[in-house]
Amino acid sequence: MQFRQAANDSGKELEVIYVPSDRSSDDAAKRSKALGMLMVPYGEEADQLKRNFNIWAGSESIKFGFGRRSGVPALVVLDSSGEELEFLPAEAHGPNALAAWPLDDERGIW
Repeated sequence: MQFRQAANDSGKELEVIYVPSDRSSDDAAKRSKALGMLMVPYGEEADQLKRNFNIWAGSESIKFGFGRRSGVPALVVLDSSGEELEFLPAEAHGPNALAAWPLDDERGIW
């Protein structure tokens, strides 16, 4: 991921963690590996994060409901304590969603 590389190159601490919405744990592990990302364990732990942030795939609406704020992909930027700093609507805006989280963030979050 170019953004992750740019952050690392500029000395910013950044980790992208995959929360799976795949149909099986094997599929999730393959996707995580292909993306080069750490992964939240498939199952209840991933499901809890989806509920907490109201983000899940459309195919999961039967399980979680229709009150989601976004489908996947979506990016939620968290601080070191797990608090949400920024929501990046990647489903709606694609790679351009990262423009909302510049490496030289004027709020001093980095």
